[in-house]
Amino acid sequence: MKKPNIIKLIMSALFAALTCIFTMLPIGIPSLTQGYIHFGDCFVLLSGWYLGPYGVLAAGIGSMLTDILGGYLIYAPATLIIKMLVALIATSVLKISQKDGGIKFALRLLGGIVAEVFMAIGYFIYSATVMGYGWAGSAVEIPNNLVQGGVGVVAAIILAQIIDSTHVLKKLK
Repeated sequence: MKKPNIIKLIMSALFAALTCIFTMLPIGIPSLTQGYIHFGDCFVLLSGWYLGPYGVLAAGIGSMLTDILGGYLIYAPATLIIKMLVALIATSVLKISQKDGGIKFALRLLGGIVAEVFMAIGYFIYSATVMGYGWAGSAVEIPNNLVQGGVGVVAAIILAQIIDSTHVLKKLK
């Protein structure tokens, strides 16, 4: 049996906590609908990019904890799955090339955009079917989720550039 990477487990717990905390802290951008804008998706993407499968779990668990702690228990299962898939999509696109420089930046941007569009679609389908809001009622949330995703992608790319330049997380690979 392979021993777990203790450093990755610890970093995963940290990223799950950061995801939860930054999802719970709204930022001062007027929301398009009833949702709110936050930096949690930034840490969802960073989790996937730097921690791989460990980060996929951290992204889902940290995001799900926000729903549980915030009283949105009905969204917790969907959030767990959707945010895990967001991190998985983002890291899968990045793995196309391990080269540094422009290609890495472009793949992060592409992966982040695809992942966050998936997030908006995932919540749309969940709201329309499981929550029973219908397709039209659920479509109202799409713009807010796309803005939220865009904020996450921009913040994650900026932080990733800083992290890469400091080589802080190089040993995790």
